[in-house]
Amino acid sequence: MPDDIRSLTAALARDPKSLVYADLAEALRRRGQRQEALQVVLQGLTRHPMHADGHDCLARVYADLGDLERARLAWSKALEIAPDHMGSLRGVAFLLFRQGDLAAAESALQKVLARAPWDEGARRALAGVRAGRGAEGGAAGAPGAAPRAVPETAAPSPAGQRPEVFHGFDGASADILLLDQRGLVLAGGLTDAQGKDASELAAAALAGVSGEAARTAEYLGLESWSAIVAEAEHSNLVVAPVGEGALLLVRRDRSMAVGLALRFAERARGIALAWLKGQGA
Repeated sequence: MPDDIRSLTAALARDPKSLVYADLAEALRRRGQRQEALQVVLQGLTRHPMHADGHDCLARVYADLGDLERARLAWSKALEIAPDHMGSLRGVAFLLFRQGDLAAAESALQKVLARAPWDEGARRALAGVRAGRGAEGGAAGAPGAAPRAVPETAAPSPAGQRPEVFHGFDGASADILLLDQRGLVLAGGLTDAQGKDASELAAAALAGVSGEAARTAEYLGLESWSAIVAEAEHSNLVVAPVGEGALLLVRRDRSMAVGLALRFAERARGIALAWLKGQGA
């Protein structure tokens, strides 16, 4: 058992009424032990039903489990208790994005930025949502009408607003993607076959991967997981954890040996970890 989970478990055993239950549940969730996290947070909420942090944690556990409706209800409860709860506001925005409700996601992210204008992650997510809404609007219109172009000034490319963490790496903004623990894009980028930014779609597709990998590693008796390699038709994909909850995706051409792709990903992971530490993450 990791030291943080051991110490939090001991603290909760000493004082079952302590609010530390939420920290323990979050630590378990990050380790991929979602059922254990669910049990801890539900038990804690029976003692503290008006604890916004507890409902926020419960929502994240449900989101990891794929129960988006219960996640929505838990985040709604947290915001009912504490309307300015930043974690829940971000969670609702992420959930709305995953469900494809871009208009509501935009509104939720605007609320986040109204309360925390320094939140660069929310600002980049908002740019991505607006770009997505602009693309939807461009395809709409009268039958037979030509798609309407979206001015770059109205919907700037989210890739252009991300920090250049991987500057100097091959594919720095097209084949390397760094996500935070909520699944929001932090840096890098991923483009599709037409060269369009597909970072947000990739982020949504990767939701829950880290938890599944950690859980599988635990079942196999491994201490932790270091990378997942997937071979596609034209490329090799490497997914690796970075720090506490962040996730790195690297795409390399199939002509590159898997071993070399892993070494490239490890270099990118080191750069990402150093950058995150510099950001205080």
